Amino acid sequence: MESLKNNLEILDTLSTLPYPEAVKKYTPILTEYIIQKLAQNNRILPENLQLVTASYLNKPGKYLRPRLVMLTCEAAGKAPSKALPAAAAMEMFHNWTLIHDDIIDHDTIRRNHPTGHVFGAELGKKAWSLADKSSKEYGLSLAILSGDVLQGQVFQLLSSLHDLDARVILSLINRLSGKLYNELLAGEQLDIDLSNRHISEIEVAEIMEMMRLKTGSLLQFCAEIGYAIGQNMPVEENYTAQQLGLFAESCGIAFQLQDDILGIYGDPQKLGKNVGSDLREGKHTVLLRATWQNASKSEQQLIEKNVGNPNASQEDLCKIKQMMLDKKIVDKIKAIAEGKITFAMQTLHASIPDAPIRQHLELWAESMTQRHQ
Repeated sequence: MESLKNNLEILDTLSTLPYPEAVKKYTPILTEYIIQKLAQNNRILPENLQLVTASYLNKPGKYLRPRLVMLTCEAAGKAPSKALPAAAAMEMFHNWTLIHDDIIDHDTIRRNHPTGHVFGAELGKKAWSLADKSSKEYGLSLAILSGDVLQGQVFQLLSSLHDLDARVILSLINRLSGKLYNELLAGEQLDIDLSNRHISEIEVAEIMEMMRLKTGSLLQFCAEIGYAIGQNMPVEENYTAQQLGLFAESCGIAFQLQDDILGIYGDPQKLGKNVGSDLREGKHTVLLRATWQNASKSEQQLIEKNVGNPNASQEDLCKIKQMMLDKKIVDKIKAIAEGKITFAMQTLHASIPDAPIRQHLELWAESMTQRHQ
């Protein structure tokens, strides 16, 4: 507990540090806090469920979402430690969505480690020498349950914000359960639906809406609740919190556009997940749709034959990737992402006065589209 107390004091001084140095200090503080909270469940959960539940959180990414909660809390004039439970809750929320998303997408690697269902299958084999089919079913069960554990922890953390007005806490929980959950799950379902439709029948606007729901909605929520906590005022009554939500949502869409590019052209070691899986899985991105619209008949046949085909040859996939480059589609998608960032910055500047905290939020936004993992 003494270590945590010292870290909270460090957390409240981060705004005085250069942004890159501040980011490095966020990671150990958030990790320690999250692991402590997970450890409280260890008296109840079976060991294998503990291991899968903690597997993503033990290998954190850049903590983009929890950092946003604390940055917007600070923008409201309060110490970032005030929002730490909510920040940790948002990292847990994000990670349960990743665990379940990896099941849906059949992904096997996340942050250079096995995904939850794959790790769970390994645990089943180790414990009981399960056959392949049985171990896969065991791994899927563990991953689903671990996501559920993290969801429960989210509500526990948000309800622990005891120094806030009860109306604010109730507003946060209602907004999460009544709005965020529905938006995020709608985005996931839309993503599944789009993957099962022919690329020629899909509009770019549908894909953009899927990205807003699936990625932008959580970032919007993070920005809103950080500012609401800092001002001790419900989001519904807080215009600036709502504007910061729009800032974050726009960053989220830019983030997803960049992520789709990295999913095809990124370095798998830096990215920490399979590269090219979007094409093999048949993920209908803005990048793919724009390529289809600009492709000849023979090129469209190449796309139809290989996108969504797990047995597609590497040679044919490379042809599609080269097609995207030759037609300048990647540059066009990057331009759309830059437009989203421009809107985000304009919204931020209209909401927050020029100050170090606004500069930190600007750099946070920049990191969304210049990431490598």
